[in-house]
Amino acid sequence: MPILILVIVSALSQIMVNSPSYSLSFRPSAGYTQKRLTENLKVPYYVGEQFSKEFTGMNLKNLERSVEDDYISNLRNNCWKEKQQKEGMLYRARYFGDSELYQRAQRARTPSCAKLSEITASLH
Repeated sequence: MPILILVIVSALSQIMVNSPSYSLSFRPSAGYTQKRLTENLKVPYYVGEQFSKEFTGMNLKNLERSVEDDYISNLRNNCWKEKQQKEGMLYRARYFGDSELYQRAQRARTPSCAKLSEITASLH
């Protein structure tokens, strides 16, 4: 009996959860096939086929603000990871005296940090 209740509660919670209105994926995915760009930062995102009927006016502006906030948050997280990886390489290179690894670490790019700086500059 307790297991049956657990299964029913789990099933009901799955039914009540709404799917997100957009996807920040780099390509179309199940249910998100129409590509759009936010008006302000031109962030690409994908939406479902009913999107234009559901989101207009302030709803659309609020959603696009949410898309941009999520995008910037993703950039911040990726930037942090890129910096950590670069610092780790530099540390290992110094610790082991590996000049080749040091040079590779110096050349390592941080594209998310560059994009984040670009967006920050355009906002101010």
